[in-house]
Amino acid sequence: MKPHVIKKVLSNGLTVLLKPSSVVPKVSVQLWYNVGSKDEKTSEKGIAHLIEHMIFKGTKKLSECDINLITHKLSGYTNAFTSYDYTGYLFDFPSQQWEPALNILADCMHNATFKEEHLNSELKAVIQELKMYKDSYTSSVVEDLVGMMFPDHPYHYPIIGYKQDLWSLKRESLVNFYKKHYIPNNATLVIVGDIDPDKTIELVKKEFGHLTPNFEYKKEVFYHGSDLQSKSVTIYRDVQLPSYIIAWEIPGAVHKVDYLVDIILWVLADGKGSRLYKKLVDERELVTDLDVFTYDLFDAGILFFYFQPREGVTFDQIIQVVHQELADIVTNGVTHNELVRAIKQVEVDQLSLLENLSKQAYELGKFYLATGDENYLYTRTQQSKDELAADVQSFVRNYLRPALMQRGLVEPISEQEKQHWLLLQELSDEEDARILSGRSREEAVEEGCQVKEIKVVPPKPFAFPRAKVFELDNGLKVLSHASSHLPKIDFLVDFVADHLYDPKGKEGISAFVAAMLLEGTKDYSAQEFADTAESLGMSISSSPGQIKMSVLSEDLPKALELLQQMLVHATMNNDAIERVRARMLAGLKEYWDAPEQFAGQLVRQDIYKDHPYSKNAMGTAEGVQAITRDDIIAHYKKYFSPCGARMAIVGDMKNYTLQQVLSEVLSSWKGTAVEPLVFPEIKPVKWHEVNYPIMRDQTVLYYGALSVSRLDKDYDKLLLFDQIFTGGVLGSMASRLFDLREQSGLFYTIGGSLLSRVDKDKGLIVIRTIVSNDRLKEAEVAIEYVIDSAINEVSDDEFTEAQQAIINSLVSAFESNISTAATLLALDKFGLPNDYFDTRAAHLAQTSKQEMQEVVKRYLTRERFVLVRVGRMGS
Repeated sequence: MKPHVIKKVLSNGLTVLLKPSSVVPKVSVQLWYNVGSKDEKTSEKGIAHLIEHMIFKGTKKLSECDINLITHKLSGYTNAFTSYDYTGYLFDFPSQQWEPALNILADCMHNATFKEEHLNSELKAVIQELKMYKDSYTSSVVEDLVGMMFPDHPYHYPIIGYKQDLWSLKRESLVNFYKKHYIPNNATLVIVGDIDPDKTIELVKKEFGHLTPNFEYKKEVFYHGSDLQSKSVTIYRDVQLPSYIIAWEIPGAVHKVDYLVDIILWVLADGKGSRLYKKLVDERELVTDLDVFTYDLFDAGILFFYFQPREGVTFDQIIQVVHQELADIVTNGVTHNELVRAIKQVEVDQLSLLENLSKQAYELGKFYLATGDENYLYTRTQQSKDELAADVQSFVRNYLRPALMQRGLVEPISEQEKQHWLLLQELSDEEDARILSGRSREEAVEEGCQVKEIKVVPPKPFAFPRAKVFELDNGLKVLSHASSHLPKIDFLVDFVADHLYDPKGKEGISAFVAAMLLEGTKDYSAQEFADTAESLGMSISSSPGQIKMSVLSEDLPKALELLQQMLVHATMNNDAIERVRARMLAGLKEYWDAPEQFAGQLVRQDIYKDHPYSKNAMGTAEGVQAITRDDIIAHYKKYFSPCGARMAIVGDMKNYTLQQVLSEVLSSWKGTAVEPLVFPEIKPVKWHEVNYPIMRDQTVLYYGALSVSRLDKDYDKLLLFDQIFTGGVLGSMASRLFDLREQSGLFYTIGGSLLSRVDKDKGLIVIRTIVSNDRLKEAEVAIEYVIDSAINEVSDDEFTEAQQAIINSLVSAFESNISTAATLLALDKFGLPNDYFDTRAAHLAQTSKQEMQEVVKRYLTRERFVLVRVGRMGS
């Protein structure tokens, strides 16, 4: 059988893995080092992660900004990641100009400089990152559980380290760790995308072949002794609802149990047809939400379950049910239907992975480092299924026993403890300020050097998909595109009405009805519906104004039958209504416990006032409580109409006459026209500030101002400057906002958009970040200065690169079936022509830099903004 992956090992030990794919002209390049936080010594905690940050800070040849500037100039994206077991660096580029990634990665392998000034500013950013993670309470509990489960293994220590470790790290320590581990024979280069394999191998030899290996290098093997014990950790925080996590240690990734584990996840807790969803959500009504996920660490893995309990439900009530289900599997095994459902879902997940080059490259690199098998990612689902049921039973029996279960809880803090928590945070801020004040940066951010030598290549020709359009007799408009590279079909159904139509006092009804579409129909109970869909590997979701489905090509008729049931025969059962209501109310409480999420909603409410754009798609607690069954039925009948609705369907449809199939199945779906909304005028905003007190380690800063509508003549001008100002369509780190982070280390992350939520009416300009209280004022001054001054000086190169970034990013809209469907719907929604993508470059070329600057100056000024702060401050 022809191998999926081409493997080549250079004479210096560098492993090269190539996976050609030509669906879109893009290439993902990732360099993986077989070193992670577990390889750190006692005095080095956090060093692997800090080196990952510092690699981008320059080499003997590359300046501090060169990597970001080169990536931006070539319309690419770059990032990096550190795990317990590995460290990786990635570039995603258009395929006509991806090769510079090799030169950069090779240079970074041996020539990183780790300048002290750069270390000082980056160390401050990493401290901000650490604080950010502390405000993610589920992540904090997970980290505590990992530490408890591995007291004798380096997994005990968090990847990012502890503040006291980071404070004391010196440049010499970073250089020593880097020189020891960053060598070609400890690295794997993964390249996935539109490449010529033979030419690529020669390019890799040219860039990496001369690098010196260390064949004396050996990986340390770490001991971990398992024990028959169960531990628990509880943290108390300012939350409205508790959340519970349980965990078990399972075999590590080196043992190739991941496919079996995926099967078990689908049997136990993935999807509405899983055992625990049926028992805990539907039958016993003990939780409103549950999730299951793994840490596929190499030496030993972890299986986690997350539960959001209903009000008044205890941890023990939930765990009793979990143990009962696990015991039943040990005693009676799993059913044939459960196994078929899980197998199919894992296979479809595998297909979906192939639609994303960067994710595919990541999984290829991870599995290769763990197993040494370059084809494992593509063969893991092809294992014999003969003993799968017995393997599931054996795995549960051996690893998921009550005596081995670890537990983590996030509980609401009591009123009497809140003052003590605040005192702890203030002491922490003071200590950070004291220590980090001695690690200042005086030098300005270095200008680009090698970026001037980089040549830009025009995009490769690409046949942008165009929709075939027809209308069914019931008024449904269909946009289709055939794509046969994978045996799957994805489609979206867009309705005229979404959450903007929610009436006053019944906010959330669109989300409520959308959820009810999956809670039973005339021919299917809620459970039968879920079982039918999931047993065929289907993915179905429903949100305000839209239904999304992903199916295997062979199952399209069944998928359309289920769609018809949702659209015509939803039953709106009373018991299901109350389950959905409870889930929505819990979701709202969880949402309003997450400042990085709700800060944007506060901005929208402040700017839009009574305009429909101020509405939260989730609704309000008062609105959800007030909704009745009669309201739900009336909304369903009035707004789920084919008149004005649109369907975009993309995939392998060669065995179907699509219009005939759709007409036969959906002919019974009838409805009347839905009146379009008439938007009120949005009043201009003048500078003001809003404080929202909540007990968190850091404060969210969220700036908002009015932008334009999608069809406004100024849209393209703002789009171009958005690339320069925020990083735009590429998420580039060569942006004015990211420059602030580079110079000061004020924040770990900062981002935004000049065209947030742009639609038929005006969208928003937003800037958001998370900052420690001790640096809050400093951050505000810096951000507001950039808001007022960024447009004043724009180089010709910056402007040209912004144009190129947008042009080169166009193909990404067609990387997957579902993104293609969404793109076709967007073109239709705004009445854009069929050749929109073909003529985009010429259209952007009509805008001059001066025109862009003149327009942006009208919009990007501090006086047009509201600033919302969410954190520890007075109201």
